[in-house]
Amino acid sequence: MPASSDSSETSCNLAHDLRDWRCEELQPDVRLIVNESEPELTPDVERHVQAIWDKARALRPKLFNGRIFCMDRIAPDRIEGHWTEYRRALAQMAEPTIFGDTPLHQLAVCGLLRCADGVVLGRRHPSSLYLGGFWQSPPAGTVEMRKEAQSFSLADQILAEAEEEVGLTHHDVSVSAPRLAVTHSRTAIVDIGVPLTTPLSFTAVQDRWMSHANREYDRLTVISDDQIEDWRLREDVLPTTRALLHTK
Repeated sequence: MPASSDSSETSCNLAHDLRDWRCEELQPDVRLIVNESEPELTPDVERHVQAIWDKARALRPKLFNGRIFCMDRIAPDRIEGHWTEYRRALAQMAEPTIFGDTPLHQLAVCGLLRCADGVVLGRRHPSSLYLGGFWQSPPAGTVEMRKEAQSFSLADQILAEAEEEVGLTHHDVSVSAPRLAVTHSRTAIVDIGVPLTTPLSFTAVQDRWMSHANREYDRLTVISDDQIEDWRLREDVLPTTRALLHTK
């Protein structure tokens, strides 16, 4: 998020942003509909998007302009959207009003991973591009085009994130039906909440994370059922995770 010279104002604005996230329930058999076309940008907006991307790449040379899925419409029984470039989403995260009254709604998946000892939570690395330092229920990440096909499944997306961020493969986890959609107030990102379970202990999960995963999170912890309500009240836990904990 943009830096401010007034740190107290920044904290206040961030708290307001998190408070205004919107949550809606999804049907277990929610359908995914992919539109072939994406909105065209005016030359001025295109130049602005590219300038933001160039600046970001200068700071983070490994940024990759892959294809991501953006939601056009959502209802309890369906999610409809289109594929676009990641640089557009990055531009909107930097400047939320860049696309005027037609913002991108970048689609993401957010798991709620239950292991043998409870629910696993991860603290986003402080250097993360977005919402660093907050606790989240891993795995989580943008819906990406991982193969050439236009179609995709939420289960495949969350399994890919589980391997990348926690080090767990499809042999280690079971994926349940999507539960809810949560829209970020400032960036218009839409998280799809997907519960997962693993028979592994938290110690085994943590070992996998330390040995095989990326460093999206700088710390993992596990919470028991009788700790869930206390965690749901914490201001450093992201709203999507709070909502998923409520569905436990």
